[in-house]
Amino acid sequence: MICVTIGCGSHRRMLEEWRALAEDNVKFVELRLDFLRKEPQLHRLLPDRPTAVLATVRRPEDGGKWRGTEEERLRLLRALIAEGVEYIDLESDVAASIPRFGKTKRIVSYHNMSETPEDLDALREKILATCDPDIVKIAVTPKSINDVFRLIEFEKRANSQRGKPRTLAISMTEMGFFTRVLGKKWGCPYTYASFSKTRTLAPGLPYYKVMRDQYRYDEIDAETEVFGVVADPVQHSLSPLLHNSVFAEQKYNGVYLPFRIPKEDLATFVDRAQGIIGLKGLSVTIPHKTEIIQKLSFLDPAVETIGACNTVVFDGLNRYGYNTDYLAAVHSIEATIVGRPLNPNEPSPLNGLSAMVLGAGGAGKALAYGLHERGARVIIADRNSEKGEQIARWLGCEFCSWEERGGYVVQVLANCTPIGMFPNVDESPMELKYLRGGMYVFDAVYNPETTYLLRMARDKGAKTISGVQMFVGQACLQYKLFTGHKASVTFMRKVTRDALAVTRVRDADEES
Repeated sequence: MICVTIGCGSHRRMLEEWRALAEDNVKFVELRLDFLRKEPQLHRLLPDRPTAVLATVRRPEDGGKWRGTEEERLRLLRALIAEGVEYIDLESDVAASIPRFGKTKRIVSYHNMSETPEDLDALREKILATCDPDIVKIAVTPKSINDVFRLIEFEKRANSQRGKPRTLAISMTEMGFFTRVLGKKWGCPYTYASFSKTRTLAPGLPYYKVMRDQYRYDEIDAETEVFGVVADPVQHSLSPLLHNSVFAEQKYNGVYLPFRIPKEDLATFVDRAQGIIGLKGLSVTIPHKTEIIQKLSFLDPAVETIGACNTVVFDGLNRYGYNTDYLAAVHSIEATIVGRPLNPNEPSPLNGLSAMVLGAGGAGKALAYGLHERGARVIIADRNSEKGEQIARWLGCEFCSWEERGGYVVQVLANCTPIGMFPNVDESPMELKYLRGGMYVFDAVYNPETTYLLRMARDKGAKTISGVQMFVGQACLQYKLFTGHKASVTFMRKVTRDALAVTRVRDADEES
């Protein structure tokens, strides 16, 4: 069950948002009465309420906005119970002074805005012994992934005890966001989500439509398989939307989550995530593609050569590392050259062609490897001559300085730099005069889908391959590695394009 939190300054707006949630089939709403600018008027809010309600009046030291005295707050909490609200949130240090009355259920909560206490079990036992709870809520602030994992293990232990009130353990950080989604796997009674995309009501609180529609919280059970993307930062990633959309379309019992893990916590995360949350597959992106290799049991030959891994499959005690980036890019270019997807046993149309790769970062190195493996004569151009020359020697390719890149006549041009990415949509890594008809021009940038480079190339009569084709292609390859099932390229492409269109509109609104 998702409890959607409403927190706003006026009674009128609170009622409007509450009714809107009821119309959207939401069944359980938390009213954050501490957000109201005026004294809460229960006679306006509670009669004819459209959903079950959890009433909360949070103090500033617990992350709330209550402006009155503590005596006034306690009086309000007692009045809410007298009015028969379905649930009331009582802090653990005051719950014992507020007796049970009527049918109102008691959520006894502990908030720690600075750390995760060492003995969470003792904290819960004290609440059970002194506060008469129906549900125990522990909300803390992890400082490391080990803190997050301690919180999950505590929640599992607590909810495995039959005959005792269930426990909700919340990580109030982006690092622990996944605890809000996965708690249902081990008996968590409910989770919180926000009515608003933009209003921050509590740290790490997700938008309810994302929790309901993207992560399909209500369908999660003990058998749900867990996948995700590990990065830092990670909130910009489209991968959760993409993979979860395919899970929903195929009715696959899986969930794909964003894991924001700093470099210093990566090894611990990889070592412990499978055992603690049942992690089965992981997409890997910046800044972890190189470091994660040290934690893998078996590497695809491409990963060993490129030195970058973007896909990990967990199978028992083994961890398998792959790189689907270069395959997706190469397949997209080959399909454009021959006008259709290539069969596995067909010779590559790239064999014997000259190709220039702009950028010697992770994406450039991976694509240069793929083109070279297909028989192309590859030239790498990069602003950092020392790095570019080293990679070119390693892969057996040619190197040219960034200033000399326009002096080569090539049949394939591949941009693997961020030049031209939103919002710098009027920039290009190659001038118009160096483009010509008959070329195949690939751009790894996928926002916007048609970059300035690709627009100029089309004007010159070149065939173009967008970063969306690569992004969707690598996701399809990952999905097959993760689940053993094929994903529809057409469906994934539509989801990606729709998401990018929404992102562009939102970003444009924010800039204006």
